Amino acid sequence: MFGFSLTKLLVLAVIVGAVVIGFRLFNRSANGASGDGRRSETYDTEYDVESDSYVVREDKSKDG
Repeated sequence: MFGFSLTKLLVLAVIVGAVVIGFRLFNRSANGASGDGRRSETYDTEYDVESDSYVVREDKSKDG
């Protein structure tokens, strides 16, 4: 009754693939990705002996 054949498995794989690609495209357009989606902000850090941890380095250009 519910036998599996190669044709049914291929159709199922195509349907699942189309749904996955559709969700990716929908999420990309919903997030407003402009191509820089993989770039993230980075911060310079330095080790602080007093707190025994890494802290964000102050921008040297702000010093007068």
